[in-house]
Amino acid sequence: EEVSGDSISIDISPNRPDLLDFFGLRRAMLHYTEHKTPNESDYKITNVAETSITVTKNVSKVRPYISAFVVKGIKLSEQQLKYLINFTEKLSETYGRKRRKMALGLHNYDVIKGPLVYDASKTGKFVPLGMEKEMSFEEIIKSHPKGVAFGSTVSAGKGNGGELYPFLKDSEKILSMIPIINSSATAIDKNTHNLLVDVTGTSETTVRGTASLLASSFADQGGEIFPVEIKYTKSSAMQPDMSYREIKVNLNKIDGTLGFRFTESLLITYANRMGYPASKYGNSLLVKVPPYRMDVFNYQDVIEDMAIGFGYENIKPIPLRSASVGFPGELQEYSNRLAVFMIGLGYSEAMNNYLTNEDISFRQMLQNVEQDIVSIEYSKTENITMLRSAILPLLLQDLSRSAHEKMPQRLFEIGSVFSVSNDKAVEKVNLSFVEEHSRSNFSDIKSVLSSVLSFLGIKYTLKEESNPSFIEGRCAGVFVDGKRTGVIGEVHPAVLDNFKIAEPVVACELTLVGEVSYFKK
Repeated sequence: EEVSGDSISIDISPNRPDLLDFFGLRRAMLHYTEHKTPNESDYKITNVAETSITVTKNVSKVRPYISAFVVKGIKLSEQQLKYLINFTEKLSETYGRKRRKMALGLHNYDVIKGPLVYDASKTGKFVPLGMEKEMSFEEIIKSHPKGVAFGSTVSAGKGNGGELYPFLKDSEKILSMIPIINSSATAIDKNTHNLLVDVTGTSETTVRGTASLLASSFADQGGEIFPVEIKYTKSSAMQPDMSYREIKVNLNKIDGTLGFRFTESLLITYANRMGYPASKYGNSLLVKVPPYRMDVFNYQDVIEDMAIGFGYENIKPIPLRSASVGFPGELQEYSNRLAVFMIGLGYSEAMNNYLTNEDISFRQMLQNVEQDIVSIEYSKTENITMLRSAILPLLLQDLSRSAHEKMPQRLFEIGSVFSVSNDKAVEKVNLSFVEEHSRSNFSDIKSVLSSVLSFLGIKYTLKEESNPSFIEGRCAGVFVDGKRTGVIGEVHPAVLDNFKIAEPVVACELTLVGEVSYFKK
């Protein structure tokens, strides 16, 4: 981005966490400039466990996943130590979502007496890092700066009449209160040469991937990596996983995607530049994904890297052969008129993303996860796993985010929802509207529904029905020409609690364009 004297500013894509590490960036530059050829043996480690961590069932509802490894023979200067602590903190803050999704700890392995246990309890005491006196778990949560800042990350664990706090211990002492603070007993300094690294979190993929990334970085710094056996109740696993994943990429797909025909040797060169060992495999390229590449899911990611290896600057733009002038379609015209009408009724228009997840769409709505949803096969985040099947959950999320605004709040959205029928994606157009204030009731929302359908020239009937998202006896299906086309009612208090909404909410959602388009009536 910028060169100033001896300093270079680089813009790093957030989907490449391995480049957030100086040693990962150095590795990538060596590969890209062809000063180092990637090899599958670069990160090979022993399959004999250095120690073990037993995971108890107490952590299952608090912070269920852990990975760990031991680094031996590492040499840390004052500057390297400062960088290491800063990097791990930043990684937990950003990629780990402020330690909620993932956090990691560094310990002096020489003072640890294995085997280890990953457990959760209401009670426990140790001397936190940087402190001189022993503190209980509850004292750390209430008064320690790190406890105050990150205590909410473990607030979900209930047991024995109070909170359960996850911790890591050896045969003699507590090593850390996860993901809050380490014990002063295992503090590291420039004289520490052997480390225990633990990674914990709520996403198994993220936890394991982060462990592999960190192990690769320590290996590049000259450390020797030793695995740790993670023992669950019914299974065990050796961590970290430093194996290379194989992806076969059809040569025609590469040429067709990039718009160029490359020789096999050139494609292997481009793959090597991006850190992949690669070889010819029939009519495909066999690419081996290194353990630190958490962002690579399928062949499309590999082809994207091929383009980077080739060089975006070498892809020349081609002028458009034709141009046309667009205009609103009939459906858009109808939608615009309806939106103006809704605004006239005192509603504000929301525009939510089509991408969402099962937790918001179903679990928080007290619904079972439907089987006919359009799922995202290679989702890179747990927040985006499906195309929305309804608008109402997202409007409730909007109300939650605007809780500080003056009441009453009235929101609506007209937009597409998606489902699967006969193995094909089906797109429909829905209208959803919600109203939040202390006196909102079924009559209020029914009056709005009548106005909307009258505006559209649609006659309708209501039939009482049971729906877990709404209060029993205050919910009805909306029927047009004998077909159910929507739902209306007072939202269930448990749903409001899930979305952290304080005031009563009434809501309605209608399918306007599906098998039949009611816009045309």
